[in-house]
Amino acid sequence: MSPQIPQIAVVEQHSLVRLGLENLLSGSSLLRVVALAADPTGLPDPAAQRLDVIVYGAPAQPDPSLARTVDTLAAIGRVLVVADFAGWQPVTEALRSGAFGCVSKQAGEQELLRAVETVALGGLYVASGLATRLHHELRRPAGTPVPALAHREQEALRLLATGLTHGQIGRRMGLTEATVNTYVKRIRNKLNVRNKADLTRKAIELGLLHDDGRGVPAGALASGYSSAA
Repeated sequence: MSPQIPQIAVVEQHSLVRLGLENLLSGSSLLRVVALAADPTGLPDPAAQRLDVIVYGAPAQPDPSLARTVDTLAAIGRVLVVADFAGWQPVTEALRSGAFGCVSKQAGEQELLRAVETVALGGLYVASGLATRLHHELRRPAGTPVPALAHREQEALRLLATGLTHGQIGRRMGLTEATVNTYVKRIRNKLNVRNKADLTRKAIELGLLHDDGRGVPAGALASGYSSAA
């Protein structure tokens, strides 16, 4: 008797990204996408439809209900969280809430497929690019708040940590150098750091850089997973 093909659901609020994830996962003969939803309420009744893995695209903006949403989905199937994991989204929070895996939205197609297949088999998957982030989170004293950086501050920190000057960052982001200077001051105050080495270390801890210091291009999920790519 051949093994059952894992039944996959995709929960993602953005229709274009949801379609891209569906197309990518449907291309694997080892998986079958059986449900698509913008939020958990759109999933089928678990009594009527078996769901082995729920790929949950977490919002890009701070969402205090992340843990509650993962906990709700975990009661239906094994959850793989796909998120930015930059600043406000702790990897440990997703795992403690019941997720079986965490992948960055900048992950490549093959890594996402590996993650879904691993979780479908009952394994735990944490993307390699999140390993350092997870390590720092586990070492952080309990109750220590995660510094909250705005999206543009995260982008400025990532570019700064890759070695660009304030002027170069301004040109990349379409800002004046004075505005970049203001961003950097705010970032230093929020993260309580004083030099570039500490800023780079914080960028890695917050998931804005790979362990080797290479920057990660923004928007890779939508473009990489789109059927038009």
